[in-house]
Amino acid sequence: IGDCIVAFWNAPLDQPDHARLAISACLRCQDRMSELRPHLKEKYGEEIAARTGLATGTVLIGNMGSSQRFDYSFIGDTGNLASRLEGVNKVFGTWLLVDAETFNRQAGHFRGREIALVQVVGRKEPVRIYEPMSDIEYWRKEEAVKVFAGGLELFHAGKFAEAARAFQSNGETDTPSVVYAKRCLTLMESPPSSWTGVWQMTSK
Repeated sequence: IGDCIVAFWNAPLDQPDHARLAISACLRCQDRMSELRPHLKEKYGEEIAARTGLATGTVLIGNMGSSQRFDYSFIGDTGNLASRLEGVNKVFGTWLLVDAETFNRQAGHFRGREIALVQVVGRKEPVRIYEPMSDIEYWRKEEAVKVFAGGLELFHAGKFAEAARAFQSNGETDTPSVVYAKRCLTLMESPPSSWTGVWQMTSK
């Protein structure tokens, strides 16, 4: 659709490990994009990148459309959430974000980290989101991931000054840490009257 690709798993046949398959496909796409990026840069003069959002839930699947034109596709709120998470990547400087249902279902196959508790546009309930990683990527970022986790815990507790110091200790190489450090400084300047730890998204 436009400049996007929509994919889904667990239909038309059951795939009990659909969360693992989906995350695996997304990580492989990112690896392939990394391989192609230098060639695309040389050919077109532009840096090419792609963000992905994944969500797990119930949707309506079947032949959608009319007798003149139809596609085997799906509709439902879970698809909308996946689309929103694709956009949330722009806020945190990530390339792949998944909801808690997806991340928990693949437990044991991929490492990763919790990124945020967000309220996306069009949803009242906040969603806990994660950044899955390949083993190689996780090992490369392991220390930064641990520091980030500590900072996130302080952030959720409303200890913004301590959280800022934790995130800043990751330097400039871990983009989510940079984003959170700036967010903490803003919250220190204008402390909220009540705090839930939810990061409210204002755009898609």
